Amino acid sequence: MGECLDKIFSHLIEIFQLGSEIGGALDLPEKYWPQPGQYLPCQRVADGSDGLPTHLFRVVGTPDVLNLAPIPQKWSPGDRLVCAPPQGHGFILPRSAQRVGLIPFNVSPARLLSFAGTALSHRAAVSLFYDPPLPADWLDRVPSQVEILPLASLGETPDWPDYLAVDLELSAIPELMDRINNQDLHCEGQALVRTDMPCRGLGECGVCAVHTRRGWRYACVDGPVFPLAEVLYVAG
Repeated sequence: MGECLDKIFSHLIEIFQLGSEIGGALDLPEKYWPQPGQYLPCQRVADGSDGLPTHLFRVVGTPDVLNLAPIPQKWSPGDRLVCAPPQGHGFILPRSAQRVGLIPFNVSPARLLSFAGTALSHRAAVSLFYDPPLPADWLDRVPSQVEILPLASLGETPDWPDYLAVDLELSAIPELMDRINNQDLHCEGQALVRTDMPCRGLGECGVCAVHTRRGWRYACVDGPVFPLAEVLYVAG
């Protein structure tokens, strides 16, 4: 393993199916591991420098192994990779959080389940609000301490969470707004807003612009994790 300037060389040591995505484990030194919500720009060395980097996110797995997704289909175990250091802002659990809700909205729960370990290590109670019912092959990946509930149940007990972590596509924000009543939520929260980030902040191309209460922000540098109140209930 070597590194040059802001590049870190690694290998893909295994791949596995993760719902509809492909996940993989990298032999990257722990000091370069992204926090849940951050992204790791990676390229296969064999592809040269012409292609855009793939942005990999931390996903559920054992604490001593770096599991990331989505792995491109053409990558294989043993491939040598070149990575940049972790980019963007990840989830930050408030010290006071005792009841943590996770909402993977119309997306895989893999990224938020990587954050569940953080909450459990702080002895917080954790609930996964997921629709439709979680597929059977996912149940073994969910820590036994995590309660699995339908999203509608959050509306029935809106005062239960004191912190919410959300994972969703940028285009799904209006739909989530329809599902969650702003007046009923009285907790802190953050949202991983996923969208294309082709330049990872180097060119300010604007492709990943997110409308927030503070104006337009770039997911690649200002996010991809934003305060929930800044991306929900924004007029326009």
